[in-house]
Parts: sequence; structure tokens; C-alpha cells
Amino acid sequence: MQEDLTGRTAVVTGGASGIGAAIARRWVAAGGNVLIGDIDERSGAALTDELGPAARFVRFDVTSEADHAAACDLALDRYGALDAFFANAGAVGATGSIEGTRRDEWDATVALLLTGAFLSIKHAVRVMRPRGRGAIVCTGSVASVRGGLGPHAYTAAKHGLLGLVESAAVEIGRHGLRVNCVAPGGTVSALAARLAGAPDDLDAAYARLAAASSSGVPTTADDVAAAALFLAGPGAARINGTRLVVDGGDDVPSAKGLPYYAR
Repeated sequence: MQEDLTGRTAVVTGGASGIGAAIARRWVAAGGNVLIGDIDERSGAALTDELGPAARFVRFDVTSEADHAAACDLALDRYGALDAFFANAGAVGATGSIEGTRRDEWDATVALLLTGAFLSIKHAVRVMRPRGRGAIVCTGSVASVRGGLGPHAYTAAKHGLLGLVESAAVEIGRHGLRVNCVAPGGTVSALAARLAGAPDDLDAAYARLAAASSSGVPTTADDVAAAALFLAGPGAARINGTRLVVDGGDDVPSAKGLPYYAR
């Protein structure tokens, strides 16, 4: 059962598409208000129109501390509180061999995926701590858990994100706040479509991921959004500083190499 979120406010970064948009839709469907943060103004405006007056779009570059501060302050000023912050924005970033990875591309990837999450946690805590309650959910990856499931910079940043979540949880838990990480595997999204060589074809991404899944059913953005909302809700009140893998049992077990169970 989905929680009644009437009167509750969330900020979602990378909220204009993919997992972020699915989180925003679920939050509003449950009665909440959402600030959709993204650099994609066109998609953000379209989603805001779809969701109606409970949603508002703000241009949000997660590498900018000023944008984090402004969004959290806006939630406080407009709605009186910030109940949840979904630090979701991301991209694959630098790709290639370790020798072929450029320093500037490495730095940009870490700035987006790790420093951006640090700024999200920092400013969410700043506005949540006086109330003594609030939940932060970071979008990690199965690459937060195992190497070999993503490019080097992406994997290093996502591993660092999980460490940051664990570290921050120790500090903020005594203030009534929680921070956790949802860790999706291959997910049907525009990003997956681009990686499959068909940037605008979600059906192709679905088919590709379904074929690679042991169950024949791929993970969707809505599957990940459901897990993220659970981590932000009262059912997860005693869950802090951990990660919830959403991969249908495929990516992480295969990376561990578990032939024992097949013998």
C-alpha cells in the first residue's frame, strides 16, 4: 500500500525523466508536493504540466551548491518543510579503459555523481534538522556494490556514494534524519536506450534488458521509484545508512560469480 503523502514535500534531482520522473509521479499520486530539479527545462516543464499544481520545476545543476541551497530554501518557503530529498541526478560519465580515461572527464563524472550527492545531503540536512525529521534517498547503482558493472569513474563514484551514505547516516541519525541508497541494476530508461544504440527507443531498451534478465522481466524506472519511496517512508523508519538493490536478482549475483548454486 502506498503511503498517504498529503501535505508532504519532496525535492527530486534529475526529476525530469527516467527514475526521477517516476519518483515525482508516485509522490504526487500519493498526495504530496514535489519540486522537480533538472537541467532539462523542456522535459521538466512538460512533466510539471502533466502533474499539475502539486509539482513545480526548478532548473537545477547538481554540481552547483547555490542550486542546492535555493531548491531546499524554496521548499521551506513555499511549503513550510522538506520531508524528503531524492538525490537522483546522474549520467554514465567518462567511459573507456583506465589508460584512455581523460582527467577532465573523470573529474566531471565525480563532480556529478559524488560531489553532487554530497551537496544534496548537506543542504537537505540543513533544512531538515531543525524539525528533527526527514529522509534522503540517493540513487546509487549495482556499481555501488560490485566492480565491473560500469565504467571506472562511474563505479568509483557510485562506490564513494555508498560510503558517503553510510558515513552521513551515523551523524544525522541522532537528529531524527535518515539517508539511504537505492541501487538499481540495468533499468529501462532513455539512458539504457542510448547505451543500446537507440536513443529514443524505450521498447528496444526493454527488449534488450528483458533478454538479459534471468526472469525475462527487466527492471523499470517505476520499480526503482517504488523502492525509493519506501526508503523515504515510515515503513523504513529503522532503516538508515544502507542500500537497497533493485535488479531482479541479476546484476549483483552474476558479478559475484555464484556457480555453486548451479551445481
